[in-house]
Amino acid sequence: MPKKARSPIRMALYLFRTALPSALCFIFFMIAVSCSGYQKASNMTHDFVEKDNDRTVDIRSGDTVRITLPENASTGYRWAVDRSDEEVMTMLSSDAHYTAKAVGAGGEVVFIFEAKKNGAGEVVLKNWRSWEGDSSVTDRFRIRVNVLP
Repeated sequence: MPKKARSPIRMALYLFRTALPSALCFIFFMIAVSCSGYQKASNMTHDFVEKDNDRTVDIRSGDTVRITLPENASTGYRWAVDRSDEEVMTMLSSDAHYTAKAVGAGGEVVFIFEAKKNGAGEVVLKNWRSWEGDSSVTDRFRIRVNVLP
């Protein structure tokens, strides 16, 4: 015996009851995914140079701090991390750039740190000859950070 055909209204109500919850779940999922992606994209990079020594700055968790300082490695003096509050800030990288072709020409070094936890901390860099120890320190660079949620 053939099945009884459903009326168009009953079919519409059936689809509405079964498809709507799935569609709403999918929409909410897509909104959540796009919002979380937006939050990651909003992280900022804060740039600091020699004149910013001893500054205090407010940044957000996940932001990066890029410190660029002049350096001439041919003299033996190099910038290095003296200390940093690793619970608050973690160093991602350091990279020296010497673009001049002349022997003994200087360049710059770039340190990149990431704010990983709310709180207050500081990054201190020193310009020194590592084989001579702390008595060779000629300069220090300090930045204090308040990492906000």
